[in-house]
Formats: sequence, structure tokens, C-alpha cells
Amino acid sequence: MRRQTLLSSLLLAVLLLLAGCGGNAADPPPSASTVEAAPTADANAYWDLVQQAQEAYDDARFEDAVVLARQAATLNPADNTSWELYRQATIAQAGDEYLSTLPGHRFRLPVDVLLRDQVNKSKDWFLIDVRNPDEFAAGHIEGAVNFPLNEFMQHLDELPSSKTAPILLYCHTQKRATHALVIMHELGYIKTYNLEGGYAAYQEWINSKPLPTPGPTSTPAPEEPDYGC
Repeated sequence: MRRQTLLSSLLLAVLLLLAGCGGNAADPPPSASTVEAAPTADANAYWDLVQQAQEAYDDARFEDAVVLARQAATLNPADNTSWELYRQATIAQAGDEYLSTLPGHRFRLPVDVLLRDQVNKSKDWFLIDVRNPDEFAAGHIEGAVNFPLNEFMQHLDELPSSKTAPILLYCHTQKRATHALVIMHELGYIKTYNLEGGYAAYQEWINSKPLPTPGPTSTPAPEEPDYGC
């Protein structure tokens, strides 16, 4: 009995609400989704900017995509769509700038150029070995410091103070050092190179060929980089 009374009261309240709003019992109340979907000027502007940013990203206009996605995020910082697009566009812009300016030698320094520089003391390379500590302990290039790749970012305070200092990275075969090379260039260390072939190539040269002699030497070709300093 009590349940029937409660249901009757609720039904009466609904009928009175509909009557007061100019509706009738036959008209269904608006759903929550319908109310939430009602567009506003800011919402329209937000999604328009998101669409423009996505189109710019798809067209590889990453700089425009970054600007548009940032504007969208300012309009609606609570929605993650614009933030995720902003993150992707920022990474794409940095990657595009790096790859589009990549020189023919791809920042690789041949072993014989390093040895020539060391013998002639013509360039003071800051040598970074990105291999694991046990690999470093088993043998490394004299004067190198050990920044293991998985701990590389914890050693940034040990880098040269000048962003134009000549820095040479190496691992065993050049693969791991390539990851560190990209990071270094993104951090602004524009004179950073990889040792071509890595420590394996260095050992092979030392064990099979004579060291360069002090004094003028012929320029190795074709991969020697233009230091520009």
C-alpha cells in the first residue's frame, strides 16, 4: 500500500511538471544525452579548432597543428582531445625539423678522423660511452665517460657548458648511441656526433691498422663531417 502511494505521488509530480512547462503526459521528457549535446558557441569553436589542427597534422603542417591545438586546449582545457593532438604535433614538429636538416653524413664520425684528431690534438672531443657499466669496465676509449643509455638523462649536468662543444657518442655498434644522438640535438648540442661503427669499429682499426702520424693528413672521404667551427 505504501509503495502504491509513493508511485502515485511520483506520477502526480511528473504530470504537474509537464503541465507547468506547457507539455503533456504524451510528450517524453528530454534525455540527459540530448541536453548535454546541445552545442554552445565555445563548443563549436573548440571542435572547429580541433578539426583544423587535425587537418594540419595530416597535411604535415606540424607547426600550424601545434598552434591550433594549443588554441583549442585554451578554449576547453578539460577535454583531452586537443591535448593529445598537441602532444603528437609537438613531437612530429621536432622530428621533422631534425630529419629535414640531417646532413649526408648523418652526424657520423669515422674512426680514422677521431684518431687523427687525437694524435694531432686538433679537436678536444668530449667522449661519451653509452654502453652498460660492465661493458665500459671491460674496455673503452681513453678519456671517455660512461653515461649508460637507460640512465642518460641523469647525467645532463655533466655535459659541457657550451652547446657548441664537440661531443662524440659511441656504443658497441652505433645503434644505442643513435638514440642518445637525437636527444642531444633536441637539447641543442649541435656539434654532437656518433662514432661510426661504434667501439667495435674502433677496436678493429686499432688492432689492424697503424695509428695516424702527427702532422697534416689527407682528408678522409666521403663521410667526414664539416665541423663548422
